[in-house]
Amino acid sequence: MSELQISVVIPFYNTPLAYFMECVHSVKKLNPYEIILVDDCSTDAKLIDYAKQSGCQYIRTEYQSGFDGHPFNVGVLHAQGEYICRVDSDDVLLELPKQMPYEVHFGNANRVEMPQKWTAEELILAPRAVFNAMVIKKELLLKYKLPEDANVFADVLLVLRLLYNEHSYDIHESINYIYRKRENSIQTSQSHFQHRLRLIQTVARFCYLENIEPTKSIQYLELAMLNVKYGSNSRKIFKARI
Repeated sequence: MSELQISVVIPFYNTPLAYFMECVHSVKKLNPYEIILVDDCSTDAKLIDYAKQSGCQYIRTEYQSGFDGHPFNVGVLHAQGEYICRVDSDDVLLELPKQMPYEVHFGNANRVEMPQKWTAEELILAPRAVFNAMVIKKELLLKYKLPEDANVFADVLLVLRLLYNEHSYDIHESINYIYRKRENSIQTSQSHFQHRLRLIQTVARFCYLENIEPTKSIQYLELAMLNVKYGSNSRKIFKARI
């Protein structure tokens, strides 16, 4: 077992069994402090049986929420480790950090561009999935509870708050997370423009929750609007205007 007390939380709902088994097996090989499988009221009997018999802690939510925020928060409340790592139920975790010199350790996923240094501005201009494989102090997840609705990007909102409040972090040096893209997921079932509109709501909620003064809030929202207008080219547009 790792010397670090890392609780790995895996929310799931009717994940294809083969993918789920591969995911759980990959985490088990790393021998973390504990693995918590949080079932958002799945209806697949074989999947449920496997989760219950996997040797991991199995928790079933009291209702089917439809999004990862609620089952993840349930897992955090049950976790006994000092640190939490979130893994999607159809992805593969390759490695966990051996030590935690900082409050947050960002994972390094195969399909996500990781900058050398994170800033709120960088994340707003180019939002991306940065929560999976992140190892973070449990106390921070209790303070910055993951939103449980579909109106915002929960992971982006969390990381914006961490960056804004200057929590210390580092980034895994090599690829340690295999992100699997599946049809009919939330990410693939909506248009790019719909995702950009969710970013506007994410940034607005970030400014509201952190009580950011109006001038700075408008600057953040203007960055989000660049993403709405120009998508992946927003960073180039922004740099050209500086």
